[in-house]
Amino acid sequence: MIDAPATLRRLTIALDGRAGMWRFGRETGPEPAQALVGRTPDEAARLAPLVFNLCGAAHGFAAATALGLPAAADGAAMARETVRDHALAMLHTWPQALGEAPDRAALGLLARPGRPEDFAAALVGEGADLSSFSRAELDSWLREATTPTARLLARMRREVDPAEGRAGLPELTAQDVAAALDPARTPGAEGLRETSALGRVAHTPLVSALLAGEGPSLFVRLLARLVDCLAALKPAPLPTYDLPAGFGIAPAARGLLGHGARLEAGRVAAYRILSPSAWNLAPGGLLERVFAALTHGPTARRLAPLLVSAINPCVPVTLSYAEEPAHA
Repeated sequence: MIDAPATLRRLTIALDGRAGMWRFGRETGPEPAQALVGRTPDEAARLAPLVFNLCGAAHGFAAATALGLPAAADGAAMARETVRDHALAMLHTWPQALGEAPDRAALGLLARPGRPEDFAAALVGEGADLSSFSRAELDSWLREATTPTARLLARMRREVDPAEGRAGLPELTAQDVAAALDPARTPGAEGLRETSALGRVAHTPLVSALLAGEGPSLFVRLLARLVDCLAALKPAPLPTYDLPAGFGIAPAARGLLGHGARLEAGRVAAYRILSPSAWNLAPGGLLERVFAALTHGPTARRLAPLLVSAINPCVPVTLSYAEEPAHA
């Protein structure tokens, strides 16, 4: 069982120039899953997607599974959540971090869903099968840079040393999540893990080649969000997990999401949720490691918001440098 998995409300990341290090402040609050305790399984399953306003479809599926109810795996709804999450980062957050204008044309397509291939073309160009590219084909695509997203990534490739923010952890598995949700396990016994878009697309030819060549660099993590977004535009069957009764797992936009429930006399006696951020934002975890690999100075100010976006927390993050705060 990992520490404080679902009570983190806000994270502050401050650059302490005198100490030459980043400091992480964690604001916690009441456990939201407690709203499900005392309810019938049907009531809890209906309430879970409303309590958690991010990735509601994923929460609904994980909750139904954990509560022993028939779980209609709405892969299309989960895919839409993933596309929207990645797209808002790529089309708004990334340009903002690099001092450029949002991609309003692509944002308009996102707001008015039409043919998925039209949105894919707005991101990567007509007919580009990015995930199957070789590294040479990626270089050619970046040189041509026919879309705003391609131009942002091309700029990152030119301007950022792959060593900046390069860090990683073993990929989280469904068995890790189930073990951490099990109250009989010793806290902290599972060790640190990461769960993100990168893990979902690490097997693709392009991302696999990049990981072999430079490891989990900032560029590779950002590119992985684009590759994962394109994959979500063509929803595939959801993975199946062999889990004990009382556990439910869903592939949410930010990584693996776990629910654990204990029923007594037809009511929820205990409930616990592990979001992807329970792992990625844990003390000593992925986010702290990528920031520790970031050079201090002007580079830190420019890349810190992109590092946050690459890890993609489930909670608001405030960045501050000396006395100047900025929100990510």
